[in-house]
Amino acid sequence: MGMQSKISMSRRGLLGGAVWLASGAPAWAKKKKKAIPSGRVARVISGQSITLQDGRTVRLGSIDAPRMAYQDIHAEPLAKAARNALTRLVQDRALHFENAAPDRYDRLKAQVFAQTGQSSQPVWVQGAMTRQGYARVHTWRDDHARAAELLRLEESARDARRGVWAEAYYAVRNPQTIAASVGSFQIVQGRIVDAAIVRKRVYLNFGSDWRTDFTISIAPKDAKRFERAGIRLAGLSGVRVRARGLIRSQNGPILYLDHPEALEILE
Repeated sequence: MGMQSKISMSRRGLLGGAVWLASGAPAWAKKKKKAIPSGRVARVISGQSITLQDGRTVRLGSIDAPRMAYQDIHAEPLAKAARNALTRLVQDRALHFENAAPDRYDRLKAQVFAQTGQSSQPVWVQGAMTRQGYARVHTWRDDHARAAELLRLEESARDARRGVWAEAYYAVRNPQTIAASVGSFQIVQGRIVDAAIVRKRVYLNFGSDWRTDFTISIAPKDAKRFERAGIRLAGLSGVRVRARGLIRSQNGPILYLDHPEALEILE
């Protein structure tokens, strides 16, 4: 699927973020090699975003929590439960941030830690949300901090059917039915039928007909990251994997991967 098409991997989001940083970024976002100021929550927007008392908006990095209703977009299942879970973790607590970076929406994207007491260890908020089943792991090329830990916590929650994992809406999809989920973030698990390299682009095909079956596509520049992580893409034929990201359509369902944390080798 898509092997004869010229597919652009450009991301307008990256360009937009670069323009934003060069022009309208707030002072705290332009600071380099300095600790991001801690803060306290003023409002919990969703299971993934909070507003601090100083006005900053923080988005929890490396995870995806159920989306709240917005304008004409319906809320996803357990959206309020996820927001309540995050409220319990961060309300009336000092919050500290690691691996912090601004995004193009003027938000601070970070790993968040909540201090429950002067002598106690801070609670890793993403880890707690994932362990409780109120978030799925969703990494990006520039946002994959502590991915291995989060994936282990997610698997434990999924096995126990906690939170979102008790809902069919969030079920891990299989390659044969993933076409129904085009346009959404999904986790797909299956066996690679053929690993092909065409003009240096990697295609991991999950069916015999690449024109219609589910495929994972990896650009040459991104394939190098997988190789450095010890994943030999050309040798994945017959291997069972779990991948995650936005499902698109290009002669059938396709998932573009640009970082190895989004691909789990299961055997």
